[in-house]
Amino acid sequence: MNSAITLPDAASVPARPLRLLGLYLFLIIIAAIEAFEGLSHWPMLFGDMSEVPGPGIGGAIIKAYVVSHPLLALAALAFATVGRLHYAVIALGALVLMNWLNYMPSVVRHGFDFSGIAALQTPAQVVAFPLMAACAIALAARGERLGLATLLASIPTLIDVLTVIVNVLGVIVFAIGIMIYGF
Repeated sequence: MNSAITLPDAASVPARPLRLLGLYLFLIIIAAIEAFEGLSHWPMLFGDMSEVPGPGIGGAIIKAYVVSHPLLALAALAFATVGRLHYAVIALGALVLMNWLNYMPSVVRHGFDFSGIAALQTPAQVVAFPLMAACAIALAARGERLGLATLLASIPTLIDVLTVIVNVLGVIVFAIGIMIYGF
């Protein structure tokens, strides 16, 4: 019996390089974190619209960010899952640029806030992160240095995660201090 269907040899099927496997997994984790964060803000759109700060163009920019955040993060997650690293990095870079655009109404209205922890955080979010995102998008679009492009697009998310971890550890240390020494 002659079969019309032939299976390709294992050598002829292009496999994903193992060196890129770490980038795929890293992008999947970063995109999942961003998708969770974006989806957690989405219910704000279905409630009282007075919760969204800012009238006029500033409010429209913030609403556009809230809508686009989970969409871009889910797109990055989908692209990373199917192995399209270039597109996943571009989606994460676009997400960082949308986050920058989200800060612009406050920066225009109030200027840079250089008090407390914001003295380090505000210039990074307004100046450094968009530049890193633009570089990541350019590298990914050209197909060059995907590891660097992934890192550049992921740094804002990693800093947000690190901030949450430091805040949680601060609460835990405070609770331990209260348990040991009382209030």
